[in-house]
Amino acid sequence: GGSIQNWEVPNVDLKAGYGANARFDIGVVASFGAFLPQRIIDSFPQKMINLHPSLLPKYRGPTPIQTAILNNDSHTGVTVQEVHPKRYDAGNILAQVPFELKLGMTRVDLMTQLGHLGGELAVRVLQNLEYMRKNSIVQNEEEATLTRMFTSGDAKIRWEDMTAMDVMRMHWAHFGHIAVWSFLRVKNKVLTVKMTDIELATSFDDPLEDDYLSFRPGSCLRKRKYNYVEFPCIEGGRLHVRGFTVEGKQPRDGLQFAAGYIKKNKTPCMLTLSPDCKRPTPNFVYPEEYKRPSHMAAVKLYDIPLYHSKSGLVRKLKLKAEAEEAKASEKSDESKETEESEESKASEELGETEELKETEESKEAVESETTEPNETK
Repeated sequence: GGSIQNWEVPNVDLKAGYGANARFDIGVVASFGAFLPQRIIDSFPQKMINLHPSLLPKYRGPTPIQTAILNNDSHTGVTVQEVHPKRYDAGNILAQVPFELKLGMTRVDLMTQLGHLGGELAVRVLQNLEYMRKNSIVQNEEEATLTRMFTSGDAKIRWEDMTAMDVMRMHWAHFGHIAVWSFLRVKNKVLTVKMTDIELATSFDDPLEDDYLSFRPGSCLRKRKYNYVEFPCIEGGRLHVRGFTVEGKQPRDGLQFAAGYIKKNKTPCMLTLSPDCKRPTPNFVYPEEYKRPSHMAAVKLYDIPLYHSKSGLVRKLKLKAEAEEAKASEKSDESKETEESEESKASEELGETEELKETEESKEAVESETTEPNETK
């Protein structure tokens, strides 16, 4: 982070009815990302307070929301603290409110909900500022933990050791900022593929391949009319991906990606490391003492409820309806193919019967012609 070198606190807007030399009473900052020098803090008669989206001293620094999701925390929260002039998020705690972190909440979900919660808490603190300061709590430095900035490298999928839930947490944590990604080899090219729309397959979602556990983790499994590509993971979980952005290309949905990169009777695989294109793709290396899960255990692995925002729930229901429609269409096609096959078989049998009848009639005609001269004679 940086600091503000030449900035001065402006006077109160004259249109508000205050005098020309009126100053703001207190400064309030949130997600500021820069050190505030003592001279600026002292410019406000009531100093400055800061809203931070964690329960300090846990998760100081720039990415408390992402870190809480990645660490699978059950709770997070909001803290209102005094601004410290020399260290990030180290001021006295004026108030805190915990917040339940539900499985499936994304970075954007938490930013929205913690933002509302923090705003309400800041109003209460300002209304009772003197009392809050008298009862403020000095942070315990021994319990302090720091967060760091994340880069695209932190969103790369490691198929050798990441479970489906690990990938989903990474997706939820970086949602709207960094897309999770992997490598895909297409002939002699290695492409970077971002996955922008991912869902965890639960026990209610039938696998696209009955023997999907026999495929290596990261395999691209597809089925006609299904608008997602399924990826098996190391522990037996599955990912359903509906949005892709291939390096140098426009975003594609699952059907478009499958049509362009998954050929019939060939199953490409996503890769953790970029391979040497002059050599064959290396074999997948399973962890030591790895045991493939049973089909029953794998399908029931994620029989769990996931959080969905209002818009996300509407989308989930729409996708479920589309999946059921695709399944019904597939059964209808299979039924139609069976009927056509039966009709074809019946037609062939009828044709054979007619041919046999014609043969017998022809044979009788030949025998009749043979016997007629003898009778005349």
